[in-house]
Amino acid sequence: MGRKSRFTNEQKTAIALDLLAAKMSHAEICRKYQISPAYAYKIRDRAMEIIRNNIGTVEGKPDGREEDLKKRIGELEQLAGDQALAIRHLKKTKKRG
Repeated sequence: MGRKSRFTNEQKTAIALDLLAAKMSHAEICRKYQISPAYAYKIRDRAMEIIRNNIGTVEGKPDGREEDLKKRIGELEQLAGDQALAIRHLKKTKKRG
């Protein structure tokens, strides 16, 4: 089980925004929040990843990737059902013969 962060999501957002705005130096931000430079970079990189992955998406509207995954789930559920029926049929024919 992972350890609990001492910062809330709101605090991490504030740190990321300070880092991205670059109004203070990296060292000043680390001192302000009493964090290590490595942790600051980790928060900044995670924020950038979230921005890259979500830029251009409309809130509440599924993106193409999500739709593809839902379609694939449906196909796999159908396949699992077909396999269950085939197994059931083979078990019945084995008991008879």
